[in-house]
Amino acid sequence: METWELASSAVVPEVIVDIRPPEQFERAHLHGAINITYNDFQLHVLKLVDLEAHILVVDSGGARAAEMAVWLRAREANAQYLVGGMSAWRGPLEKS
Repeated sequence: METWELASSAVVPEVIVDIRPPEQFERAHLHGAINITYNDFQLHVLKLVDLEAHILVVDSGGARAAEMAVWLRAREANAQYLVGGMSAWRGPLEKS
């Protein structure tokens, strides 16, 4: 499984899906991210996201995002996850 390395500028996702709860997403998220919670992800993501786009899945620690990236890849999506999740991210953030 490929990962999107935190320090890499070689891979720039076209779509960022943050699967954390809305309260956490509103406090701080990656620029341009959309929020689809973990519990709603499989139900809604296929309708909301172009599977041909490069998709980055983000969560708090990386495990659930990795799980959903694998789920998307099984549907032939170009999906990866943020290694270490938001707890490891040291780049710029947005607030809602």
